[in-house]
Amino acid sequence: MSASFPDPHVLFELAKHNPAELERIRIQHINQLIDEAPDDMKQRLRGLQFQIDCKRRLHKNPLGSCLEISRMMMNSLHSLSEALHGQSDCSPNDAHAAIFAFPKKAASNVQ
Repeated sequence: MSASFPDPHVLFELAKHNPAELERIRIQHINQLIDEAPDDMKQRLRGLQFQIDCKRRLHKNPLGSCLEISRMMMNSLHSLSEALHGQSDCSPNDAHAAIFAFPKKAASNVQ
């Protein structure tokens, strides 16, 4: 990355006194990272950034957006883990499954 990232203390001061400048720096660095990514990843990264920006706008406070974005990351990590785990344990041809029938409840028991 050609532009250096500001010191955390500077970012903290910007957050307190000049949030518009902090937002400008954030967008500049995100766009620069995406521009420097391999061409085959740029579209996916822009889409992911769009999702993150939408999550940020949905919440009225930074903590809510942080928790929602963290949830997105954890879901993605979980999906990756499942894909890797499933791939390393067996192939689709080796999979075996048992199907169990569950008894139907009588109509009078259903609320």
